[in-house]
Amino acid sequence: MTTVSRWNVQDIPPLVDEVVRNKADIFAFARYCPSQKDRDVCCSPAEYRHMMELCWEKFQKYKAEGCETTFNLKDHLWTLFLYEKGIFDPKAYPDDEYVYDGCNCGNCHMTILSDGAVYACRRMESKVGNALTDDLYSLFTGPAFDKYRVYEKFEKCSRCELLRLQHGAGRL
Repeated sequence: MTTVSRWNVQDIPPLVDEVVRNKADIFAFARYCPSQKDRDVCCSPAEYRHMMELCWEKFQKYKAEGCETTFNLKDHLWTLFLYEKGIFDPKAYPDDEYVYDGCNCGNCHMTILSDGAVYACRRMESKVGNALTDDLYSLFTGPAFDKYRVYEKFEKCSRCELLRLQHGAGRL
């Protein structure tokens, strides 16, 4: 697993070659999640998408050659990327109320910082309490997390057919 930032985005495609050359079992990457004050560490959306395209081409090439490395598509943006390429079909999932993939904000995780601050999501300002003073079960199952579970209110995603598969992650 590696974290992608503006400083290493160009190094990720060659890293795929190195991973395969060294017979790694699994390889994945995801975007750096900055705090409010260090947002300049992120690469641009266009740079990130270009890097994904280059990596996807390498993943396909190595898979066709019988490579045994598993390329884990961990980043939520892979769903959008594959959808744009016509590879991912949301109709393959049942039409029900379940969230199948993508952002897990409010549904199956929380972030706890070293000072005890608890966030619904590490990617946005979403402080809900403090692990040093609050009961984590009560935080997660109570009203502090509830506003992060109303996915239809996510401004950018509420009308997207991928909502249950990609909610909260934005667009490429």
